Amino acid sequence: MSFADDYARLEEFLKADPDYARIESEVSRLTTLCNETSQAVEDATRNYHKWMCCESALEDKVFALSDDGDLAFVFTHDLVAEYLSDGQEMFERMKRAELVKAGEASRLWLMADEDLEVAKVSYSKVRPALVQAYRDKQAADKEAAQ
Repeated sequence: MSFADDYARLEEFLKADPDYARIESEVSRLTTLCNETSQAVEDATRNYHKWMCCESALEDKVFALSDDGDLAFVFTHDLVAEYLSDGQEMFERMKRAELVKAGEASRLWLMADEDLEVAKVSYSKVRPALVQAYRDKQAADKEAAQ
């Protein structure tokens, strides 16, 4: 019997145990949830920085405008101040929304990570016991065959 065959039989034996199957499924589910929420936090943080850059670029652009030449009829200091104020408010809302998203995703990640640690502890207790039971069964079967 090859190592691969023995390993496949061991995996079948382990998956036949309902506790092991439940714990393994829970570890897999929580790992996926941790990965997804971690990615959501990264995305929200990236978007927050994007809106910060946009806000900064708006301020730089507005302050760089002069009111001479053709722009004298288009932009007045009052209009520029209004645009800047509107832009700042919009970017503040966008940044705030991303911070809320990041906070919620972080909260979910933290809960999932704590649950994952508990599930991994259970997994680390159940698997070795089942592997030992499998080895004992194999040894008993080998003795019975002789």
